[in-house]
Amino acid sequence: MKILFFSRLYNPHIGGVEKHVESLGLELSKKKHQVTIITEGYQPNLPSMEAKHRIKIYRIPTHKTTEKDKKWLIWRWLWQHINLLKSADIIHVHDVGYWWLPYRFVFPLKKVFMTFHGYEGTSSPTILAIVQRKISEWLSSGTIGVGDFMRTWYRAQPNLVSYGAVQSSQLLKSPTQSNCQLFRAIYLGRLSQDIGIMTYLQALKILQKQGVKIKLDVFGDGHQFIEAKQFVKKNKLNVIFKGMVKNANQYLPNYKLAFVSSYLAILEAMRAQVPVIAVFNNQIKQDYLTCHPQAKNMLITNRPIVIAYNINQLIEKEKINRAKLTLAYNWAKTQTWQNLTTQYLKLWQTKA
Repeated sequence: MKILFFSRLYNPHIGGVEKHVESLGLELSKKKHQVTIITEGYQPNLPSMEAKHRIKIYRIPTHKTTEKDKKWLIWRWLWQHINLLKSADIIHVHDVGYWWLPYRFVFPLKKVFMTFHGYEGTSSPTILAIVQRKISEWLSSGTIGVGDFMRTWYRAQPNLVSYGAVQSSQLLKSPTQSNCQLFRAIYLGRLSQDIGIMTYLQALKILQKQGVKIKLDVFGDGHQFIEAKQFVKKNKLNVIFKGMVKNANQYLPNYKLAFVSSYLAILEAMRAQVPVIAVFNNQIKQDYLTCHPQAKNMLITNRPIVIAYNINQLIEKEKINRAKLTLAYNWAKTQTWQNLTTQYLKLWQTKA
């Protein structure tokens, strides 16, 4: 099959959606499908077209325009490259439903599917956002929702619900934590309110006052970077900011705690058998976390004092927590990109 993906950002940009699309593309290529990705050329030095690992990548030069005018540039570019749309057996859109909107009327019989990843911004969805999602859903042959919380917050009716995936080859490696420091933790994700960087740092401040010192490595960047760095300096916390690092999940087995609040990072931590502490900053984020299939096997809270207390409990009662780690790991090892790719193919074939 000729499969065309729409994704706002793609490699070399780092993020969960980017990894999702790239991993699917690689698995589909292994199955001899022809995969093409249309994405934004967010930097001027990125090639307008290239092929990597048998995947063709086309970049729309959005760096040349403003956010307000971007949609017109995208629609015009798609018209200029309409043969890519015409020749595709399947078009699968990741979040950017408006890209396809005008072409729905050009190709009314084309099989188009959508995956909705998370929610917009860092707060509850607006009425407009809900309506836009519903329109995208109605114009699709089938949809995938990353997280079951979308049924409540977006009134979505996805054909498939996913919580991410990991490489099966990585699952063959057992966690090697014997040489790790007891109180070493890792943070994976954006430095923003919805991922909870300041909540975690406040918990470390509480623990430090209690005489419990934890070394935290932060992998990520975001608008709260300066605030977080100033907080660390003021309170003399043992925190190192590593910045954006591709495939930072490979370092998970070296840590005893994972401060993660997004589905993909949670899954990767569970695969590595590292205890997960996830935080929320509002009701939608709380539902996002509590609807997770392994919600009972991680700590979910918005209170730094609860994080501090549970870290002490984790240290004192490691055998009890080992049972939760095993349950989470047994689930995580079934969530592979191979299995998720099979689910995508079944959706396309069933609805095609």
